Amino acid sequence: MEAPSSLARGLFGKAVLSVLLVAAASAAEAAPFTLQDEGGFYPAGRPVEFHDRYGWRGYRVRFEFGLDSGGRGLTKDSKLTLQVFMRDGETWEYSCRSKGRDGLTANINEIPGKAVSVVAECRIPEAAFAKAVDLDPLDVGIPNIVFQAVVQDGVVRLGAQRGLYILPTEESATGELGAYASAEHSPSNPSVIFHSN
Repeated sequence: MEAPSSLARGLFGKAVLSVLLVAAASAAEAAPFTLQDEGGFYPAGRPVEFHDRYGWRGYRVRFEFGLDSGGRGLTKDSKLTLQVFMRDGETWEYSCRSKGRDGLTANINEIPGKAVSVVAECRIPEAAFAKAVDLDPLDVGIPNIVFQAVVQDGVVRLGAQRGLYILPTEESATGELGAYASAEHSPSNPSVIFHSN
């Protein structure tokens, strides 16, 4: 029997992925997921870690989401909220939704084991993030939340990719936050890494 061509294998793989994403989307539409995560911070390899420098004691994330009918995007009512607990007793909070100019977006892909990875990203406005680090908005770069959820058999769990990554700007590159800019300007190289309790 002749082996399937690479084109046929590719088309089959895409068909399986489409079926998987649509199935996950149907489950998410019927019962939107809620995932909560709380903890401290992993070292990110800086001489002085970001959370130490800016007095962050811990965090809490609540991610409420569904998948659209094609399984390729988030439903419009999806929402991600980040709270940061400071050592001085204050709490900083920011929420983003999937609608809006700088709304919540997600990279949605199949992973082995018939699961779906949902890597949500949210850009935080500079003026809002400046309050979390007590700096001028021009000096904070472009901060982003990245938060991964994994959906399998109708159950959602935490993924490994969770934290903050900061893209440098011309103004921030030479400031104190410049040392915390993400390597390769990528969410895979976060400035702050969440560590669940």
